[in-house]
Amino acid sequence: MTRFATTCLTFALLLSLAGCSYVKTPAVAFNDDGDYLPQDVGKGLVRSPNPLIPDVPMPVGFKAVASQCFWKYDGNVRLVQHVYQGHAEPGDATEFYQRTLPSNNWTLSDIQAVGDATVMRYTKGPEVLKITAKDGWAVSTITINIDSK
Repeated sequence: MTRFATTCLTFALLLSLAGCSYVKTPAVAFNDDGDYLPQDVGKGLVRSPNPLIPDVPMPVGFKAVASQCFWKYDGNVRLVQHVYQGHAEPGDATEFYQRTLPSNNWTLSDIQAVGDATVMRYTKGPEVLKITAKDGWAVSTITINIDSK
């Protein structure tokens, strides 16, 4: 091997080793349906102007996992399951719902940690809202369930 090639390889190796500890590589992530999830832009979640459930906000940048969503209404109570996925810091989804749901007349009745997820229960009229927020590597998953009391 020539001296120039050896020098180039050594320099490239040192540069890559030095870069590993200082360069943050962005995570490219997809939801369970294969839809691209845009990279988050900072700490905290913001309410989407067009939520799929009018009185349960959805964070901007999160996408519904269509294969895991359904909605049924019997005239009194909704039966809903929605799953949203997106980028969030640990705890952001829990804070987002605690901050936004009271303005939609939901009352917190219970919050608990279950494994690596946080489960929140809210009530409004004849309905119970259960939100499970799970922080994962590169992708956070929020599961929304609405049912009768």
